[in-house]
Amino acid sequence: MTILRILHVLLALACGGAAHSQNYIRYHQRSLQAQELIASNSNDRALVVLGRLEKKYGLMPTETFALALCQAATGDTTAARRSYLKCIEQRGHWYWLEVTPPPLRSAQDTGWYNSVLAESLALCQTIPRYVDGPNPGIPTVVSHLNIRHQYVLDSMAMLGADQQKSAQRIYDTLIIQHDLLLDSIINGRVPFPSIATYGINEEFETFLLHCSPQMKHRNEHLLKRWLEQGLIYPVTYAFCLDDQALHRGEPFPYGCFSDLKPEQILPGYEKRRASIGMGDQQLENLRFHRGSWQSE
Repeated sequence: MTILRILHVLLALACGGAAHSQNYIRYHQRSLQAQELIASNSNDRALVVLGRLEKKYGLMPTETFALALCQAATGDTTAARRSYLKCIEQRGHWYWLEVTPPPLRSAQDTGWYNSVLAESLALCQTIPRYVDGPNPGIPTVVSHLNIRHQYVLDSMAMLGADQQKSAQRIYDTLIIQHDLLLDSIINGRVPFPSIATYGINEEFETFLLHCSPQMKHRNEHLLKRWLEQGLIYPVTYAFCLDDQALHRGEPFPYGCFSDLKPEQILPGYEKRRASIGMGDQQLENLRFHRGSWQSE
């Protein structure tokens, strides 16, 4: 074997090892460390953690927003503006900017942030709502099923008791359609939905949650693989497994559903959450900007 051939083999092995090491569960675990540091106003230390994540993985929208928040808090408003806009380009939510502003200590800070809000909103309006389709802005079959699912749920809420049985049959048929589509995606008969920048596609995640517990159970190994590849967030994986427990009438392994009593949650759920890179409810709220954690 020539020296050149040996170098090619070594390079291929090195590239393969680097790709294999990109386990996004570790990414999510580190991102929670950054959120804890931000919550304790240790923004400089959070920047170090986020910098390491960016170098190894590239940042997901949630962490790009966290980066912007830290940059603004430490006075680097130029970098913060770039990060806020990048977050929007990654299909991060504009309302994150509304509900989680950086520290605004002066009228100048407020004026700067208002300009960031306006620029981010203008950018949002140029980005297609649907990003999976063969053409920008064209919904896919996944998007269509999500819309139909929401329409059926809204319709069922307005029906009387005498109409609920027929409505339930329609809903059950819709879930079967979800399962059939997921089966087609898994077996290559329908293209796997393209993934938005840095591996997050909320259209696909929403569709996945609507599939039946039985279908999610049969494909649990695939859900774990998608989590490791960065194609879904830990909370999506956890909800899929909790949904299976709900179907079987068993305690919830991750305790994702709201208003649960302690006896309804399987012991050890904190370690189980940590093992997939999912935080407790406060950290999840911090990361996805849900609830009024700032006033707590």
